[in-house]
Amino acid sequence: MTEIRKIDDKVSEVFIHAGDYSASVYTYGAILHTFCHCGHDVLIGYDSYEAYIGNPGHIAEVVGPFANRIAGAAFTMDGRAFVLEKNDGPNNLHSGSKNFGSKYWKIEKTDGFSVTLSLESPEAGGFPGNHHAEVTYSLSSEGKLSIHYLISSDERCPVNVTNHAYFNLNGTGDIKGHRIMIDAPEYLEVDDSLIPVRKLRTEGTDFDFSSPCAIGERRNGAYDHCFIFGNRAYAEAEGDDYRLVMTTDLPAVQLYTGEYLPDCIPGKGGRKAGPFTGFALETEFFPDFPNRPDFPGAYTEAGKPFETETVYHLMRK
Repeated sequence: MTEIRKIDDKVSEVFIHAGDYSASVYTYGAILHTFCHCGHDVLIGYDSYEAYIGNPGHIAEVVGPFANRIAGAAFTMDGRAFVLEKNDGPNNLHSGSKNFGSKYWKIEKTDGFSVTLSLESPEAGGFPGNHHAEVTYSLSSEGKLSIHYLISSDERCPVNVTNHAYFNLNGTGDIKGHRIMIDAPEYLEVDDSLIPVRKLRTEGTDFDFSSPCAIGERRNGAYDHCFIFGNRAYAEAEGDDYRLVMTTDLPAVQLYTGEYLPDCIPGKGGRKAGPFTGFALETEFFPDFPNRPDFPGAYTEAGKPFETETVYHLMRK
């Protein structure tokens, strides 16, 4: 069942219950606030929606129209140059002020086990077009949380939408002991500003997650890289008692292990929500694809919406 609780004149929280599982979503940022089994929450975050506002880790929000980085905060499309905001050194990260995750959404509809939020996002930040976005969160009694996106625009615009939830399957502590597996024979090597340089094979490297490996076993657990799926768009993670399986229709996933998450704001219930307390599996097209014709990507067109779906399946081991 779904339940709507109004917090103030701007924001409500929508709760979805399905058997032993539950999830809740804020209308601010379309933030996925909780994802629980029998009350055990596997998402890090904050106690109030106000604490999410302006958080530099983009915790749990829907990021769009373009998640990840665009080099030099600029791109050329159809012979036109588009200049974006520089909010990550010389680059644009997560759409700058255009970002869907910093806006107030409205409840479009609910049913027994899902909620659809919608957003009208006017042209801003250098990205062309006025955008209409819808995100539907659906929860099953088996623990499958589906996130379905529909993005349209009245002009052609690159689109790379994701959810920036950070998982901690144990609920507390750091995530370096979590074991990760990603069906990704390739990853994107990046430069010092985390802009992709080239595709490399993962086999035999610190980026080889073809079999489960503890996050902290290599590189001191520090990852902020795009992994390119092979035959299956699939990743999984294991904590002490819970397992998470992720599937998607997108070609890649950004694994970010939260190295730079701020620890100045207490997390839910006073728990720490700082560096390495959660990992993100951001399903996506390749970063910087508007500047890289060799990278896969997608564009909204007038009258031609873009749709994608990612599913997170939470199971007790």
